[in-house]
Amino acid sequence: MLSTNYCTMKRYRVWNYEATLPANERKMRGHFSTPFPLVEQILDACGYTPENDLTRLCVLDPACGSGNFLLGAARRLLASGLRGGLTPHALLTTLQRNLWGFDPDPVACFLAEMQMRELLSEAYPQAMSSVRFHIHQADGLALPWEEHTAVDIFLANPPYLAIKNNDLSGYQWAQRRGQVDSYLLFLELALRVVRPEGWICLVLPDPVLARINAAQQRERLLADTTVHHLWHFSGVFQAQVGAAVIIAQKRLPGQSHHVSWIRSKWMQPTMPATTHPSQVSQHLLRSQPHAELRYLLSGKHDALVGRLHASVCNTATAESGQFVPLEQIVSIRRGEELGKKTELLSKTPPTDESVWYPVLLGGVDVQAYKTPRAHYWLAQDAIAKPLERYLAPKILVVKSTPYLQATLDLHGHIALQTLYLLNLHLTEPDDPLRPLCQFYFVLALLNSRLLREYVYVLHTAYKWVQPQIEQRVLARLPIPVVTAEKRMEISRRARKLLHVYSEISSVVELKEQSHALYEELELAICALYEDALSNH
Repeated sequence: MLSTNYCTMKRYRVWNYEATLPANERKMRGHFSTPFPLVEQILDACGYTPENDLTRLCVLDPACGSGNFLLGAARRLLASGLRGGLTPHALLTTLQRNLWGFDPDPVACFLAEMQMRELLSEAYPQAMSSVRFHIHQADGLALPWEEHTAVDIFLANPPYLAIKNNDLSGYQWAQRRGQVDSYLLFLELALRVVRPEGWICLVLPDPVLARINAAQQRERLLADTTVHHLWHFSGVFQAQVGAAVIIAQKRLPGQSHHVSWIRSKWMQPTMPATTHPSQVSQHLLRSQPHAELRYLLSGKHDALVGRLHASVCNTATAESGQFVPLEQIVSIRRGEELGKKTELLSKTPPTDESVWYPVLLGGVDVQAYKTPRAHYWLAQDAIAKPLERYLAPKILVVKSTPYLQATLDLHGHIALQTLYLLNLHLTEPDDPLRPLCQFYFVLALLNSRLLREYVYVLHTAYKWVQPQIEQRVLARLPIPVVTAEKRMEISRRARKLLHVYSEISSVVELKEQSHALYEELELAICALYEDALSNH
């Protein structure tokens, strides 16, 4: 067992190396070491523990960095060998034979080897000169792995490099795919080289859980392996991304197999050991349209959200005409492609002869059912998109948020790119009341608890940092096909709620009134969806 002083010294050296890297370079190279408590918990989860015979297991980390995974495995391998009565020579031979690490960074490789040598120096100082570790400066993705399919434990926290910012065309696998980020290539490598019954243990960025570009890798993972654990953490790394820890075994999953999952903020060293995990059927995950790892469906499968999702995914139900996608009712566009800090914005409209329009920055200016108020202005000649989109009545939906949040704009505000603009498809222009009724109807659905939870459980929850509602998700939201009378009832309630919310103050009676109106509207909306589901 390593001493506390040794662990502290080691962590300081690795941290000091990473801290001295310029921020842009560290991000570009994806250099963020796996915390030791997480290493230990991953090794526990895949059964790589001293109580078992580890002397015949080949461990590979193809992106070893400073060697935290290799060090954790080495400590356990030594302890297992001692329990089995191996001689010092046999122990060192086993260590050399079984642990393999690759990384293109020479400094990281040096730190990894230094950690291993410091581990051995405490127990076997006389053997240090003869030990040669298999820690090599090399790009793990570029090696010829075709003939190597005998890895027992695949451990990796690969660099989080997006193809849009890095040239990955040199990798043979990337040439056969669409947009494949580097960490997906490591997942493919694991599926390729791990032997039957072997283990795949990966720390990946959480977009792997639901992003479309990872669909093929998820489909293979769920089809070819038994996924035992899925841990979704925020705050593991200083990088602006959540971590998805996947621990799977290379064997076909049973029909009734359930994946143990945890969603939590990272609180080392007690996570996830002291957290009570939930479970989700691997068959349910595999049945998702793009094999998304929608673990939150485990608690919603029989609830209205789960039933609605299952209905939308069912081709026969989709063709029954009980629901239409939102994009059939409205056009969905983004606002101006400008950032909030652009110099084109002004807090007060200049007094020159140019024409200026009030502009909404994003979620900070949009609250559900509350009339938006602009605090900035934008000159007409700086507006790139058709002005009529902004001046027409429109629903505004916040883009960068985990939950749906919408309001109605009847005052011609300009919007920035962090807001979606929803303009009605006017199929009946001769009826001036019908479009406005439709606006209130759509607004009520978008702000309902049901669709807010629907978007969260199915889409936005799987990205901890800066979750966003994608335009395609918004476009495909299921809208029930109802009679004009029912639509008018929902619209009337929403219009009244919009009026109350816009004038609400600290007066207790107004707050109570708004709460009662909202609950009545929620019940009416749930009834619409229940009726549509029961009639398909």
